[in-house]
Amino acid sequence: MKGLLPDQISQLILSVGTHKSNRPLSPIEVAEYMQSALDAGEKRTDIAEKLYLEDSSIIGHFLRLLSLPPQVQQLIGWGAAPTTISFSAAAGIARLNSGIEQIVLAKAALENKFNKSEIVQVVQIRQRSDNSIESCIKSVIDQRPVVERRHVIIGQLTSEGLKDKVKHLTQLERSTLLQSVLGQHVPDIPHLGAKLGDEYFLLVGDEYFHAAIMALPQGFENSITEYLIEELSNKG
Repeated sequence: MKGLLPDQISQLILSVGTHKSNRPLSPIEVAEYMQSALDAGEKRTDIAEKLYLEDSSIIGHFLRLLSLPPQVQQLIGWGAAPTTISFSAAAGIARLNSGIEQIVLAKAALENKFNKSEIVQVVQIRQRSDNSIESCIKSVIDQRPVVERRHVIIGQLTSEGLKDKVKHLTQLERSTLLQSVLGQHVPDIPHLGAKLGDEYFLLVGDEYFHAAIMALPQGFENSITEYLIEELSNKG
């Protein structure tokens, strides 16, 4: 496949058209590889054939993810989890025209454990009305018999040097690194999930975890950044 190395093609084949949980690539990485192939001259139909896909429509869903803000891209996983929005749900969020609204909906989806149909419902309400995205989210939540909310913290790494270092790590290595840091610096307060991207990080927990993170010295973004730098330095 044009634009990709042999091992990248292998990883791509192992990551699409399967329901396995241990796929080597994230949905965003799949989208980036597909875009590289297109930029090199491959056609969507040819990519679909080489990846053993039934048709090329799924490629459009992946490429739509690349239009999302970085803060949202890092939240996308193959399935819904405390720190991830499913690939199909994220493709629905991408139908919103505003990057700010996409961020608001993604954060609300994690906080309120929205499923795919609820995310689609919010998007449809927004597209069919002049209501704010916050109002659209509230209208969907109000339809639930019970409301359960989690605290979602999205922070930005404040060191360009750290960004350069974690950029070369896999998603699993980055998230393991963040989990290690939390275990050391917020040891007695459990959390629901943590995920580290190459620019942003995501933390999910209850109100006690939220309070502990907000109480970190120098602000939580600077503190988490410093902890990560220290951890990488110790690893050598």
